[in-house]
Amino acid sequence: MRKFITLIAALLALSSCIENDIPYPIVELDIIDIEVEGAIGEPNIDRANRKVTVSLAENVDIRNVKIASIECSEGATLSRNMVGKFDMRYPQYVTLSLYQDYEWVIVASQDIDRRFTVIGQIGETEWDIARTMAKVYRRSDFGLDTVTVTQLRFGPKPEYDFPDASTLRDFSNAEHTQTAIVDSYGRREIWRLVVEPMEVQVNITRAVAGANVVWLKAIGIDGAQTGFRYRAKGTEQWSEAEDSWYTSRGGIIEAALRHLDTQTEYEIIGYAVSESGEQLSNIVSVVTTDTFTLPNAQFNEWSVDGGTYYPYVNKQSAWWGTGNPGSAIAGITLTTPCTENLAPGMSGTCAQLWSQQANVFGIKKFAAGNYFCGEFGGVSGTNGLVRFGRKFDLRPTALRGWLKYNRGTIDCAPKNANPKVPGIGSPDRGSIYIALGDWDYTVYGGTEESPVIVDTSKESTFFNSQNEGIIAYGEIIYNESCDWYQFEIPLEYRDFERTPTHIIIVATGSSYGDYFVGSSESIMWLDDFELVYDYE
Repeated sequence: MRKFITLIAALLALSSCIENDIPYPIVELDIIDIEVEGAIGEPNIDRANRKVTVSLAENVDIRNVKIASIECSEGATLSRNMVGKFDMRYPQYVTLSLYQDYEWVIVASQDIDRRFTVIGQIGETEWDIARTMAKVYRRSDFGLDTVTVTQLRFGPKPEYDFPDASTLRDFSNAEHTQTAIVDSYGRREIWRLVVEPMEVQVNITRAVAGANVVWLKAIGIDGAQTGFRYRAKGTEQWSEAEDSWYTSRGGIIEAALRHLDTQTEYEIIGYAVSESGEQLSNIVSVVTTDTFTLPNAQFNEWSVDGGTYYPYVNKQSAWWGTGNPGSAIAGITLTTPCTENLAPGMSGTCAQLWSQQANVFGIKKFAAGNYFCGEFGGVSGTNGLVRFGRKFDLRPTALRGWLKYNRGTIDCAPKNANPKVPGIGSPDRGSIYIALGDWDYTVYGGTEESPVIVDTSKESTFFNSQNEGIIAYGEIIYNESCDWYQFEIPLEYRDFERTPTHIIIVATGSSYGDYFVGSSESIMWLDDFELVYDYE
């Protein structure tokens, strides 16, 4: 026994002299799901930035939010308990650990319908939540001793209790203020309401130019007749923006001028007509942009290398990409030129996207037929790497093209598929989406040319329509088979302050393909794509 103990001691002494230089595997850890009481919709899990955003209903006390459960990658340990009640006015940081540490942040967003408006108001109400203050601007000729407050709301009742608007009339003191006492969730807040007189009654705050469109925003006189006029610089005649071009008129004026000439300078002026006459804004000048034609938009240019089809004549001219280089390992081709049954009036070839089940090294995996702007980045085991995006700095209004689709029934799915994805026997679905954004390739894992990488082995990299890099987005989901028809996907702009740096267009016959789920009967045909730069 003594010899055994001596041997153990010797081994321990020896081990202290040996360096453990065996590298740990790299295992990225994600927050997969989170359940929050009072949340609206699904949480937005941005795995690229390791950030979870939860939208709360307006009647939820944001200082006392209950996280009911949190699901993370297998094997992950959390640096703190994230089940319980938290003050979600502040970001909640948590570190996920296994072989490496990954810091995540959980934040809450809450849209509370607060209102403070007055007769004669100019522009939007300014809310300073941190200082519990709200300010409006009002025509200086209206006076401040008898102000009529038309709307007053700090939140939903009975959670919020606040005074009657009719009791707040005299704002003629030196600070132009009235005080409102608000009780919510057992806490008392004192709000300062300010009515500031203003001489300028129309002011253009946004003029962003596309090729044939200029998006405008101005503050004007609430209750007055407001609008925009425009002309090409150097001409005398002003044109009136048509009624159908406006999305709001009054205190806030928003419109999209249409049918403009490309690369032309325009002058724009806002106006407000009230009892005191017509007030005009400053004149704003903008220059419309050029257009960009999508390369190989008729899908007639193809090349073959080693039996694999590529959607370009040579690699130097490549703009589009497919998953063909990856599926070629299994001896199948997903996306091919097709000369039969073309779209009406078309000639040459269209693109056929055929989803299929591949056999890679004896492992069966589903591969979705796809077509995208970007490049195939290679394979990692049986998984594919795809880089989305091409450089682009314009502002189109839509993507237009021709499409035919045969929707199959899902007959391929891994046993460990994401439970949120439909399983075998469910209908498949196809999709086309377009996104404009300013993605940083150092954040999203791609290259300067194609900044967003998708790795089918990591759900954290799958493209999300709520991605923070998106400036404009549009999508069509195909839940039914259809014959050839011309589609149009409008782009919804989420931010006019940022300028796009890249464009992403992705079409697939099986939109769950990233999860290796879909139908081997789903086929999509595409032809004659174009970017649209005007509204009807």
